[in-house]
Amino acid sequence: MNKSIFFLAVLAQPLLAGCALFGGLSVDTVATSVQKPSNVALYMSISKDDEPIRSLTEKDFRIREDGKDLSPEQTKQVLLPRDIAAVHRALLLVDMSGNVAEGDTRNNIAMAVARFVTRAHATQPVAVFAFDGAAAPRLIAEYPEGSESIGEIPALQNYEPTDPSSNLHGAVPEALAQLEVRLNVQKPIRVGTFVVFARGPDLAGRVTDQKMFEALSERKFLQFAIDIKGAPSFKATRIGKDGVFTAESPTSMLTAFDAAGARVASTVERHYLLSYCSPARAGKRRLKVEVVTKDEKDQETTGSVSTEFDAAGFTSGCDPTQRPRFVVPKVADKVDKPAATDEKPREEEKPKAEEKPKADTPAPAPGKPAAPKPQDDDSVAPPPSKPGYAQ
Repeated sequence: MNKSIFFLAVLAQPLLAGCALFGGLSVDTVATSVQKPSNVALYMSISKDDEPIRSLTEKDFRIREDGKDLSPEQTKQVLLPRDIAAVHRALLLVDMSGNVAEGDTRNNIAMAVARFVTRAHATQPVAVFAFDGAAAPRLIAEYPEGSESIGEIPALQNYEPTDPSSNLHGAVPEALAQLEVRLNVQKPIRVGTFVVFARGPDLAGRVTDQKMFEALSERKFLQFAIDIKGAPSFKATRIGKDGVFTAESPTSMLTAFDAAGARVASTVERHYLLSYCSPARAGKRRLKVEVVTKDEKDQETTGSVSTEFDAAGFTSGCDPTQRPRFVVPKVADKVDKPAATDEKPREEEKPKAEEKPKADTPAPAPGKPAAPKPQDDDSVAPPPSKPGYAQ
């Protein structure tokens, strides 16, 4: 199976990504949309010291074309809901190998996972899978985006391993494929976050570590790991290239899972969809967007990103609230069959009124593969080479 999923930046390619020099903001263009009559939109990631910059408003963005400052009155700039262009999904793979019923191990893990989900699903749907020594990981539960606290996860609290060995190397590629399935929706921007909790090394030997690392490198997801200090023969940094959260002991996992969940939630909060009306009416234009924030001492912190677009055919009549035309990517590959589940997935939230219900493909039911929808015949451009964005 070709395991690639594509997404694109439409009509304009980033020329220069924003950088955080001298403690400034890091601003990156994820995708750009340009359409008539004169609409320009950018999906951006904005952070400082790897922490998301939250609660920005339209007034925090300064737009410049060909070196000329444009006033908000000219651009009519607005921030649009990110979910009209992007889909964010997270998957947590949990190590339930060995005799997890010993002592409080199983309950400690279940409580820690509930804490992770409570944090992470505040900004995106979260799927939880568990693995032991069996050939495939087991679907535990699906959690739609929401603010409610997750108190219990019965399928983990009552978990009985199928095989007491540990099939870490085999579970990771299978779980990655499951995250890919959940990103298989008609949205041009797809951001996947993969988190692995492991209590030790692979013992089953069903799959080589090389195959596991090949699967991790093939998908350009954000990748995090949670481990326990002193875990034998296991280096979490080899899996969690974007961050590792370490628990001091098996009985103190809540803090590590809580921190990991907060980090996963922040992967969504750093994204903004800025839309504006360009005064250009012809020719290539160099666009610079500067983001300006102020701290508690009223001191400014800035960052910027630059790109280029073609204003050929632009005219009056622009409405900045118009949905950006990010071309839907082609997804012709077959998807993997979901693993068996202990409990039924929770129902996803209904689409918002302004969106067509067909925009998203819900997570597949247990035992049924997700069939890709027919896609537009638009050409696609390569995605930016950044972690987290499906390719």
